Amino acid sequence: MSQPVAVTIAPCGTDQFANLPMNMCDIPPKKRKCDFQMTGNQLVTLISPTEIVLKLPQNTSASFPIWGLIQASQAEVVWNVTPYKIDIRIVPLNAFKPEVSEPSDQVAEHQQRSGSSFFIVHESVPNWGSIFYDPVQESTFDKQYQIGKTQICDHFLLGCCSLDLRCPLHHTPFPFHWQLRRRARYQWVSVSQSAQIQLEKLYCNADNDEAILNLLDNVFTLNFDSMTVCDSDNYDEVRRLSNTTKSNCNPHFPTVWKMYWRNDYDLFVEYDESISRQLENAIQNRALKCTFTQTGRQYEVDFSNLNQKNIATGFIREIRRRPVFRSLPALQPHLKTLSPNVFPGHGEAQPQVCLADPLEEFTCWYPPVWRPGPTEEEFTKIEVKLYEKAYLKVYELFHKTLSEADVEIVNIYQIQNTFQWDKYRRQKEYMLAKCGENKECTIEHHLFHGTTTDAVDRICKNNFDPRVSGKNGSVYGRGSYFAQNASYSNDFAKPTEDGFQYMFLAKVLVGKKYTGKSGYYRPPPLLPDNPTSDLYDSCVNNPKDPTIFVIFDSCQCYPYYLIKYRVMSDVVNISEWNM
Repeated sequence: MSQPVAVTIAPCGTDQFANLPMNMCDIPPKKRKCDFQMTGNQLVTLISPTEIVLKLPQNTSASFPIWGLIQASQAEVVWNVTPYKIDIRIVPLNAFKPEVSEPSDQVAEHQQRSGSSFFIVHESVPNWGSIFYDPVQESTFDKQYQIGKTQICDHFLLGCCSLDLRCPLHHTPFPFHWQLRRRARYQWVSVSQSAQIQLEKLYCNADNDEAILNLLDNVFTLNFDSMTVCDSDNYDEVRRLSNTTKSNCNPHFPTVWKMYWRNDYDLFVEYDESISRQLENAIQNRALKCTFTQTGRQYEVDFSNLNQKNIATGFIREIRRRPVFRSLPALQPHLKTLSPNVFPGHGEAQPQVCLADPLEEFTCWYPPVWRPGPTEEEFTKIEVKLYEKAYLKVYELFHKTLSEADVEIVNIYQIQNTFQWDKYRRQKEYMLAKCGENKECTIEHHLFHGTTTDAVDRICKNNFDPRVSGKNGSVYGRGSYFAQNASYSNDFAKPTEDGFQYMFLAKVLVGKKYTGKSGYYRPPPLLPDNPTSDLYDSCVNNPKDPTIFVIFDSCQCYPYYLIKYRVMSDVVNISEWNM
């Protein structure tokens, strides 16, 4: 019997037959190949979903019996699939004694045109397009609930995968990864990084049924429940890759799923933790249905139809399963793909990463997070990178009262103005000396100030100016207003035409506080009957638990960070590049 012919095929990550924007594939699940490659100089080209061309080296004999068997449909194609490689073996059927035959006219004609090439066309061969571009053959259940082999490699995310391209799991920058499937070639293409994060945020909100995708002004709809694309000539399906749910495999950021049911107000409510865990275990075991009891009533959950039925009354409610959103800054330092060494710019030197916490007290004159900048500039705005500790700290404080599901940070800038900082620092030293040895005296706070786009550079240069107060009210005095919560300052951050908003995180010397009044142009004296008495340092809305602070002297505040953000939209620009 003839020996089987073994072939190794590595699918390319780009679509050779479609004019896609390059940034649709800029972040590959793995290192991309420029062509279908085989051992030596052999090449495989996909002609259609049921046809491939196998190009052989010039020294390969075309008279091997295996080729005659292929033409006579007496050979079996066996393959082994991993996400980025397919091993194909063409094996003669045992009961057939092959005869050497010449290639058919079709093959001979193609051979004359393109060298030693052969069409392999076989009715029983499965959908080659889906094999090459959807290597994991999933059941409908596995696809719907994102279990099975469409898993991201946690070792890669944690920086310890040594298998590289031999790894059977996906290598992606984040513990989630969104891809669209092209209709014509069954190719999965990744959306850009900014779109990855926006899609994940939308998907994690159980009340969202769909997202609107925009690609070069072509608008189409992604249905989160069916994971399908509507109104698109180019794409038909969507998939979300995910990392493990097992904390023993990834103790730092495993995927956590939550189960929800739709209430009478058309909102999705999370199940109790014990029930949610029971339902999730049933899903991981691929159970089609699961029953549970709550408040004396028995319910049956149908995972295939995504509904919950009251067994006694037959009343049916819709259910939904969504993951818990994991913000990228919060994944540090464990998510190693956020390191500047993973995605450096072409030709750029590796950046220096400052590990200092910008919100902690420091003894040096200038903040330790400051970087050398142009000395001739009166101020500089330096973008804070995602992998820096300063980004995480500002991010956490901002989203403490502004939900990640409602707004997204676009950029964070560090403001460096030595002239304004020197005035602020001297005032801080003066106020600290006034406190003496009183260890309970906390004079400095980090507070928010919402503003308009036309005022941003003016504040960066000249600081906050109490003399122009009153534009947004003066309930607690005519000074510069700051808030403990970003949600309050958000009301004063008027959006631009493009939807961007701006908010400062300022260092503010609040010192001794007093309840403010609209008629105050400065804080009242500490001792009203003493004409030489010192003044209070600031006015507030509530001295016992203040959330709004009014400062009357510009040397008591400094614009520390500038946050550029926008309201979350269900329109996702999938060709946008923002990282």
